[in-house]
Amino acid sequence: MPQHTYVTDVFPSPREADTIFAALNNWQRGDYKPYIVKSTDRGRTWTNITGNLPPKHDVWSVVQDHIKGNLLFAGTEFGLFASFDGGAHWAMLKGGMPMAQVRDIVVQKRENDLVLATFGRGFYVLDDYSALREISPEALAEEVRIFPLRDVYLFNPIGLTPAGSAGQLPLSGLWSAPNPPFGAVFTYHVGQALASDQKLVLSITDNEGRPVRRIDLDGAPGLRRAAWDLRREPPAQGDQEQGAAGRGGQRGQGGGRGFGRGAQGALVEPGRYRATLGRLSGDIVTPIGEPQAFGVIRIAQ
Repeated sequence: MPQHTYVTDVFPSPREADTIFAALNNWQRGDYKPYIVKSTDRGRTWTNITGNLPPKHDVWSVVQDHIKGNLLFAGTEFGLFASFDGGAHWAMLKGGMPMAQVRDIVVQKRENDLVLATFGRGFYVLDDYSALREISPEALAEEVRIFPLRDVYLFNPIGLTPAGSAGQLPLSGLWSAPNPPFGAVFTYHVGQALASDQKLVLSITDNEGRPVRRIDLDGAPGLRRAAWDLRREPPAQGDQEQGAAGRGGQRGQGGGRGFGRGAQGALVEPGRYRATLGRLSGDIVTPIGEPQAFGVIRIAQ
């Protein structure tokens, strides 16, 4: 790289004591090429791992995953990139992320969140990126695949203050991003579209294998996410009507009576659960691939 190139970031590996990553930027001299280097001998020698980062994406920040050493993230002039092979190849991560200069990156290890700070004075969070540790050519070649997920916190979502109430947030001139979905968030990849007479579904079972919930999924090819609100299957229509009559509720009433909030199943109990992708044809679900286990943990409120 050119002499006197400015060092924008230095990141000591959280995995190997002798390994260091550095991002460099030479835009002051009209050079907008990306530069990322790696040393495995505490800086005595360096290897260029810029790979296939696009031209004019000068680099501002770089971090390494603390679990999988080949998983790297780089913040450039125009967004966030990830490498799954130690820097040989890079892919841009979007998912609602605007084109912005990513100046700083921090890994929140407990929750496996990736936190970004941009030059546009914005903060962005990629919630639970642990699925990216399993990305490989073999995984992406499968028909469908569900990736590991973190344990889920169980609490009562009723009573949370909506944005804009009591003069807060948007109504007071401030802006706030929405919270992540309540419940379990599943990351899955569709490599091959299902037949037109089939649907992709997610089946949730408890630790004893008893059915808890079935969710329809988007079966279009690509890397996708879906959320489960930790509720069981809603009661059947006959059970809803009988329950509403017993409580004196009527259709359309609010305040938690009758059908004012719609039919909902009960929240599940804390414990271990299992999620499996399946192919729904008629009334028959055929499992596809390996299931993923996760825990539901109650937290005090």
